[in-house]
Amino acid sequence: MLTAPPTFSQDTSSAQSSLQIDAGLTIALNDGEKSDVFADLEARFEWENITQEGRRYGFVLAGRAERDPGRAGWGGAAGNCPDGLADCAGDGAGDVLRGVTSGFYAAHSGQSDPLRGALTHAFGYVHMGYGEVRLGYGDGAARLDAVAPPTAFRLSRADNGRVDITGLSGSRTYNYASGQAPKLVLRSIALGQARSIGSFRGSLSYTPEANGCGVDYCDHAPGASGVLSADIENIVEAGLFYELHRGETELSFSLGYASGQSNSAVPVFEDLDVTNAGVRVQRGAWSGGVRWLSSNNATGGDYEALSASIARESGDWLYTLEWSNFGDDTVHADGRSIQIGGSKLIGDHWLAGAGLQYAERREAMISPLGRRHIEQDSTTFFLELGWRY
Repeated sequence: MLTAPPTFSQDTSSAQSSLQIDAGLTIALNDGEKSDVFADLEARFEWENITQEGRRYGFVLAGRAERDPGRAGWGGAAGNCPDGLADCAGDGAGDVLRGVTSGFYAAHSGQSDPLRGALTHAFGYVHMGYGEVRLGYGDGAARLDAVAPPTAFRLSRADNGRVDITGLSGSRTYNYASGQAPKLVLRSIALGQARSIGSFRGSLSYTPEANGCGVDYCDHAPGASGVLSADIENIVEAGLFYELHRGETELSFSLGYASGQSNSAVPVFEDLDVTNAGVRVQRGAWSGGVRWLSSNNATGGDYEALSASIARESGDWLYTLEWSNFGDDTVHADGRSIQIGGSKLIGDHWLAGAGLQYAERREAMISPLGRRHIEQDSTTFFLELGWRY
């Protein structure tokens, strides 16, 4: 017997939403003399609907604000190597170049606003049988599933720190080639089994133009005249993530690559190429990892960064020893940081800890005898308090 389908189908989909707020406050004492306060606040709202057929779709909105008087966005001024002198990078007309990946530029002393904020995510997504499609503001494929070494703190780190408590940081191993500019992202489902041969996931993304400014990947210094930055467009990124669980041992690995075309009127800028990789191993209470990034900086002066850390959990405590190193050939600067500390979970929402960070940096300076290097260092004790809702 044949029956006609109902005129209206019953809607059995279910929607849910969530709001997450992360806040951090760091009090730092630099070289036993100068103290300062750093803060970071991030809010993320997610809405998702699941249909009767099991399909998922939704959107994400997130923003971030921080107080960091130590730098203008990421990078900032490093040394005094002006255009036209020695082998300092410039356009031949007196303007210095800003590295796209490192964020460093030379021969400029502009002041920066210690308070900064930005929209970080605003995208819609659909989950289908083969994976996920995203459209809007958010992370590119090279950063989406990036594996990072363990750290005890949210703000203060030897590598990829959200704030710069020493004023000398320069290591960043995350790939920000496309920033949070609008993009299309394709992300596969996890293939394989993590407890057998391992689980793989791949991602691809396309960004028409990296014109968005975030908190950490854009030059926020007002009035930075004489500083040129490349205009990068048509950014294609690829990312690979792999994880394997065997008994008490967990291994994860990520590899990312980004390539973008320079659309700058200044001919000295090049197309951008950035490669990054990370590995992390955890066994019982111990974990450790290494991250690496290499970029041509779009200036021909390569930037490279490497970081490593080891951690141990003991009850509600997490102790870490972190190290990082970087070199920027555009401004002829290099440096390293080492940090030791521990943090403790307090209740369901709080995290508190203390640490010590030592950082040093060599910067290029021009003298009557040509380019030379000066060295700076700093030892900073800090207390950090975090809250999550």
